[in-house]
Amino acid sequence: MYEPFDERDSVFARTRLVPGTEVYNDFYIRRPEYQQADDRTRNLKNLASPGTKLYLAEEGALIEAISHSSDLFAAAVERTSSGKYTQTPDGLGAKLEPHEHKLSSLSPEHLSEFAKNAALFLGADDVGITKLDPGFVYTHRGRPSDKFGDEVVLNHTHAIVMVFAMRHEYVLSGPQYSSTAETTRNYARAGFASHSLAGTFEGLGIDTRAHVDSNYLVICPPLAVQAGLGELGRNGILVHHKYGPGVRLGLVTVDAEMAVDKPQSFGISEFCRTCAKCARECPSASIPKGDAEIVRGAKKWPILPERCYHYWRTQGSDCGICIRACPFAKPDSKLHRMVRSSIKSTPIFNRLFLWGHDLVYGKSAGPKKPPHLNIKSSN
Repeated sequence: MYEPFDERDSVFARTRLVPGTEVYNDFYIRRPEYQQADDRTRNLKNLASPGTKLYLAEEGALIEAISHSSDLFAAAVERTSSGKYTQTPDGLGAKLEPHEHKLSSLSPEHLSEFAKNAALFLGADDVGITKLDPGFVYTHRGRPSDKFGDEVVLNHTHAIVMVFAMRHEYVLSGPQYSSTAETTRNYARAGFASHSLAGTFEGLGIDTRAHVDSNYLVICPPLAVQAGLGELGRNGILVHHKYGPGVRLGLVTVDAEMAVDKPQSFGISEFCRTCAKCARECPSASIPKGDAEIVRGAKKWPILPERCYHYWRTQGSDCGICIRACPFAKPDSKLHRMVRSSIKSTPIFNRLFLWGHDLVYGKSAGPKKPPHLNIKSSN
C-alpha cells in the first residue's frame, strides 16, 4: 500500500506561503522542521527574475510569457459545484453544457482507444492508462495558494497519463535559461492537451478532471510508471523508455471504466543503481548516491527537494543538470534503441554501456546552447 502525500508539504507549495499570514503561521506550527530552510529560499528571487545568477532579459521575458499561458490552463481547471469547468474572468474555459454528445454506452476498450488517439492528436508524444491508485492522490491541496489546505476528494477510477518530450538540444542546455524555457513550453503543451481532453470527456457526459502544472490533485510520475510509460530514476523523476528523463507530464482522471496498460520493466532503475551520474553531477548534492529506499510504500531514491529548489532559486532556472547528465537523455537513434533494448534484457552489461557512454560523450559534459536561443544578453 502506498501512503498518500499531503501537497502542503511540497517545497513548491510551502515556499509560496507569505510570512505573517494566518496560513503561514498555522503551517509552520504544524511543520516547524521546514521553516528555516523555506525562509532562506523564500528570500531569494523567483525563477527568471533579474538578480539571479543566470538571468537574461530576453529569455526571462520568454519564460514568463509561456508561464502565463500555462497558468491560464491551471486556472481554467477549477470547477463549479455542478461539475462543469469554470468560465474564468479571462474568458478561458470550456463551456460544455448541455451534454449534446452524451453516449448511452461505451466499452472500456473503445474508450481507451479513443482517449489515446485524442491525446496523440492533441500533441502528446506518448500516452498510457492506469487505474487511479488512491495512494497517489494528495490528501490536501498545496497549490494554487487560495486552495492551500483544502481536503482532496477525487472519486475517479482511472488516469490517462500523457508524455510531452523536450527537444534534445534544449535538454543539453541545462541549467541555462533555454532549458527552463523548454520545460515551460512543454508544461503549456501539457496544459492545453490535458484541458482539451478533459473537456472532451465532459462533453461525452463523463466526470473528469485535468491535472496540470500548479494544479494537481495527484502525483503524476508514479501513475506514469503504472501506465507502462517508464520507471522512476535516481533523480526522482520519470525516465521514459524512449525519451529518457527529458519529459513533462499531463494527466486526466475520469470516472469511467477503461482498458489499462501494465507497468513494465525497462531496466532503467537497475541501470540507475550502476550509473549515479546524476548524483555526481548534481551541484546541490540533492540526489543520493546510495541505494534506493522504501518511501511511503514505494521503492525510490529519496532526493532532497529543499536543496534542489534552493539551488534553482539562486540560479533563476529549473537547473536540469540531472536530466542533461542522464545516459537515457539521448536522441532516439538506431544505436541508442539497440543499447536501451540491451539494458532491458541483459543488465549484466550495464557497466560496459556506461563505459561506452563516457567514452563517446565524456564523463561530464557542460551545457550547450541550442540553436534558436543562442543569443547574448543585452543586460
